[in-house]
Amino acid sequence: MNAQVRIRLGNLFDGPSDLIVLPCNTRGGVTQFVVNSLNDHDLPWPGAMPLGSVEIMPLAGAENIAQYVAFAASVQDGITTPISALEQIGGELGRFAAKESAVREIAAPLLGAGAGGLQSEKVVQGLRRGFVCTGPGEATLTVHILHRPVYDRIRRDSEGHSKTNQLEDAETNRRRAFFSYTDSEGNGQWVVTVATYLRDNGIDARIDKWHLRHGMELPQWMCNELELADKVVIVSDEAYARKADGHVGGVGWETRVIQGDMLSLPVQSTKYIVIVRGGDFEKSVPKYLKAKYSIHWPTAAEDSRKRRELMTAIHEIYDAPKIEEVTVL
Repeated sequence: MNAQVRIRLGNLFDGPSDLIVLPCNTRGGVTQFVVNSLNDHDLPWPGAMPLGSVEIMPLAGAENIAQYVAFAASVQDGITTPISALEQIGGELGRFAAKESAVREIAAPLLGAGAGGLQSEKVVQGLRRGFVCTGPGEATLTVHILHRPVYDRIRRDSEGHSKTNQLEDAETNRRRAFFSYTDSEGNGQWVVTVATYLRDNGIDARIDKWHLRHGMELPQWMCNELELADKVVIVSDEAYARKADGHVGGVGWETRVIQGDMLSLPVQSTKYIVIVRGGDFEKSVPKYLKAKYSIHWPTAAEDSRKRRELMTAIHEIYDAPKIEEVTVL
């Protein structure tokens, strides 16, 4: 599967992402909107750079927005931005995602469509051509569009192309699963094995060992991961349950965050999947999760069947037998 480019109506600061892209000109100048964003979120300022180039840096203190920020030189005074510059920017973003496994959700505006004078449809086409050539299959570049008429026009333009060139809808997101667990009695290595299996089968499984960057604030990182996740997999054993019930350490803090997120969801939500690894089921489940349907997975002997069960839960594939017609005599 290729990297994806999709469009979304709204502001790129509406929610967290792994990498946020901001436009600048070749002298390091930015629009008033970007100035306000830099000031509001305490983001760094860009420097001078060639047209089509990208400068990417870690964010410190603003991880509620993203782990990284990129400045893309999409405007040069006195010329209309060529589409090749957008292809170059898309390619650079894809290469960075290929290098950094933590970066899978990238948010960008319509680069070059304002001061650059480039048609909005051309912006999306250029970014897409560059990004899908270099980005990993798990990565998604979302182009945020502020105005409904422009969004609708780009959708119509995409539908007019062949199927292979169409944009992905914002709602067709690849499944992203975040793991909450405690590293007790080899539990951490087991989680790595299961998460690797999911990634080998098209799921963007996220764990701290792979995606938590040194220097980041753990609470903010986890809040972002919870918000970006389609599914949250809680791996619980007796040690996890004790810490969750007693609000002890990192698990205790995670429990408070998870409970808050659960309260914000509809009653019928299936966002949270509970895996119980302890042999004693009752002692291995925190009190607040006892009412949830769980996957009991205490031994390696059941790995093959339980992995399929987990994949089924993540994709929400539940095939009940067909209800046959009954003739009443």
